Amino acid sequence: MPKPRLRDTWLLRKAEAITFAISYVAITAIWFAFGWLLTNPLKDSWIVRTDESVADWFVEERTPLLNSLSFIGSMLSETVVKVVVTAIVAVVMLKVWKRWLEALVVCISLILEALCFITITTLVGRPRPDVERLDTSPVGSSYPSGHTAAAVAYSAIIVVIFWHTRSRWIRAIAVALGVFVPICVGLARAYRGMHFVTDVVFGALLGGVSVIVTVVVFRRAAERHEVELRLDGEARAPAIDFANS
Repeated sequence: MPKPRLRDTWLLRKAEAITFAISYVAITAIWFAFGWLLTNPLKDSWIVRTDESVADWFVEERTPLLNSLSFIGSMLSETVVKVVVTAIVAVVMLKVWKRWLEALVVCISLILEALCFITITTLVGRPRPDVERLDTSPVGSSYPSGHTAAAVAYSAIIVVIFWHTRSRWIRAIAVALGVFVPICVGLARAYRGMHFVTDVVFGALLGGVSVIVTVVVFRRAAERHEVELRLDGEARAPAIDFANS
């Protein structure tokens, strides 16, 4: 049977768009609520005092070597880097699997995270730590950490890897990288005075939730599309065994 055209594998339809819009509003509202708590009722709490103490401690522990290593860690999910990495990965996935599912999962995870992040950080407006900062940023607010959120959003790539291989070694390496990169980025951002620890934590959660939402939406869309193609008797790309991935 002839292979389906790439455009026929497009999965982002009206139902998915609505779901993503609702998810964006819900995630933004929840993260805004926590940010509002940190900057208003809890601004003099032990949580914020601990944030400030940790920020001061990181400054005291700075060394030339750690400054250089933290710069590398921070750059792992810098805006240009994450866009380039995501674009390259998406193109490779399109070339390998000849369909949109995998590329959409990776790209939309990052897009959803980014949209939520920029809205939340604008609404909350939490000041960055009152310490010497080693980086500059066009975004003046601290909560949540967008770099950390993006680093966790890379885990969408791990999900795709799990879909396509049962090799324990490949999966183990993917998971190790998926854990290592966000930890490096989160520590680097806090070390360089750009974020409080709570900013990093909520950034990581934001990235994780963005991936989960995206994966769930597109798995359902792919399963529906598979059924439609079978009913129509059209050519289709090999199905993914989601149940065993």
